[in-house]
Amino acid sequence: MRIGIILDQMTPNVEQAVDLLSRRGVRVDLTHPERQLISLSRVRVENDLYLLKSGSDIALTLAGALHALGAATLNPYPTVAMMRNKIIVTRVLQAAGVPTPDSYLTTRIDDLASLLESGPLIVKPYQGSRGEGIRVIRHVRELIDLPANEPILAQRYEEPDGRDLKVFCIGRRLFGVRRIWPLRTYQDKAGEPFPLTPQLRDLAWRCGRAFGIDLFGMDVVLSGGRPYVVDVNKSGSFMGVPDAPTLLAEHIYAACQRSMRGEPLLHRAAAT
Repeated sequence: MRIGIILDQMTPNVEQAVDLLSRRGVRVDLTHPERQLISLSRVRVENDLYLLKSGSDIALTLAGALHALGAATLNPYPTVAMMRNKIIVTRVLQAAGVPTPDSYLTTRIDDLASLLESGPLIVKPYQGSRGEGIRVIRHVRELIDLPANEPILAQRYEEPDGRDLKVFCIGRRLFGVRRIWPLRTYQDKAGEPFPLTPQLRDLAWRCGRAFGIDLFGMDVVLSGGRPYVVDVNKSGSFMGVPDAPTLLAEHIYAACQRSMRGEPLLHRAAAT
């Protein structure tokens, strides 16, 4: 069994999962596209499964080339490429009945001025990741710093009741982690585990079905007691998930087995 991992950085959970897979006899090939020169004529499918752990332009380009050559990717490359766009993600969530803050799309900064009359907005780079570039806008004068002539995703800022909630899905298992935002250190990602309510479980399953994936992270803000899903991560760090490396290694191993048998990658076991 051979598994390739396309990544930009080695996180603790991925590093330990790789070690566990290697102990099971799996050959794991790590590719850091940003750190190496790649000869396109030599790009070919050499692994039974590819795990996409980077959403950078060059990583997605390499993954797309492998997908076009017939590679199996976890999560599926077309879905990962689509989910990089937060505008598309937000609309897919809304269509699936998942509550999101009121959301707006524009390329004109002036359009946001009237929206501020009803309260603050949170503005996100539409292809951002890891919370970079997210800003809470409360005053019209703050709009001048926003980039012009490119898509702007603006959402109504829902004042959180407390810390933000992260829901992770690994296969058919869900885990809740409560975190501060914005993150100040890498260790802040570990957060504090919390038991998921039936409502949050239902939202996570809706999210997974909407995108056809079972390995993801979902960002939730509780405001006035109501949950709003504000983002979905196509993989996630899984920091704070108990025994995450073992669960990830088992999930990746099982997905690779299914791929080698020509079966769908999506896990079909009973939910927990």
